[in-house]
Amino acid sequence: MAPMRILICNEHYGLVGGAEVYLLDVISRLEGMGHEIGVLHDSPAGETMDSTRPVYRVPGSLGFLHSQSASTVRAVKEAVQQFAPDVIYVIQGLNPAALHALVDRAPTLRYEMGLRLTCPSGRRMPRTWDGICTKPFDALCLWKAHTQLCMPRRPDTALKVWIDVRKNQRAHTRFHRIFLPSRYIYRLLVESGMPQERLEVLHLYTELNPAIEANSPSSERRILALGRPTPEKGFGHLIEGLNHITDPTTLEIAGESPYLEELRQLAARAPHRHTVVFSGWVPRQRLTEAYARARVVAVPSTWPEPFGIVGIEAMAHGLPAVAFDVGGISDWLADGRTGALIPRKDIPAMARALDAYLSDPSLARRHGAAGREEVRRRFLPEHHINRLLDAFEEALEAGRRLDMQKG
Repeated sequence: MAPMRILICNEHYGLVGGAEVYLLDVISRLEGMGHEIGVLHDSPAGETMDSTRPVYRVPGSLGFLHSQSASTVRAVKEAVQQFAPDVIYVIQGLNPAALHALVDRAPTLRYEMGLRLTCPSGRRMPRTWDGICTKPFDALCLWKAHTQLCMPRRPDTALKVWIDVRKNQRAHTRFHRIFLPSRYIYRLLVESGMPQERLEVLHLYTELNPAIEANSPSSERRILALGRPTPEKGFGHLIEGLNHITDPTTLEIAGESPYLEELRQLAARAPHRHTVVFSGWVPRQRLTEAYARARVVAVPSTWPEPFGIVGIEAMAHGLPAVAFDVGGISDWLADGRTGALIPRKDIPAMARALDAYLSDPSLARRHGAAGREEVRRRFLPEHHINRLLDAFEEALEAGRRLDMQKG
């Protein structure tokens, strides 16, 4: 495959969240294969990371709170013209005016990692009742979102948000391909009217560490929960679940956020036979140590995770996962084979599933081994990157055919 010039567009260009971890990893892999990468982003000035590759910062160009001014769109066009990409790859970008400007200048593809194209709030969790919205994004969504407090109470402001989501969807119909991390996101977009021929599920990925191939589950009764602790990540439900586990158990929560103080208070009320450890943020180079301490990994999110990469990382380390069945979790977690899928917020059932692995190391070993094999079969980096490169080539070829027809 001939080297390509690829302009990658993302709202942030720094270590902000999962999208940026993906962004930097994809850039590293593509550059390692000889492709030339440029980056267009919308980061605040102090957030931008140092880089030797071409980088174009256009404030207001890609974030959900964006500018559609002529000067912003002009700056996007100038960045594309200066870099002269063969293809454009958008990760986070929700400015319809900027997206149209990108598509006008080169074949454009997208990896939609979140829910913003399917929900005005980007969460699908109404504030007036405890549950996950299953309704498609349509005209009725404007009324439902207003009455269920998903959007601003002012009708004119809510209408602007709704129109903006619809404009973004229309801009995306011009993309050559829209990749999605799970069947869940695929279904939501199809139900909201996006053309199926543009959509394709392309799962996220993780590495298999050969050094841990023969590792056995930890001898300790330890549950690991990784991620940025927020209420919708469900770590509080794990602490409550300790009430349903009889034998002494350690629950390790690894992550940082202001919500930790509330979790500490909840942990102080847990049965004294158990231990709750708050180990803070774990850098990626030390993740293997955290997984090696555990016998099972819990993914107790109560919001509809677009994918849930912690799960396949656990599987890659030979550990079973126990998770609430929300969002895209079922794309990687096979109930009864690589872990356990539990109905949302069924805390006693989650506790029983965790205790089954804690009490039976052979079960944890079998399901952990099956998880590693599933990663090997479906979730390795080459699976993702190879399909991405094939799609770039397909987009280039489609662009050449279109130019010939115009000529």
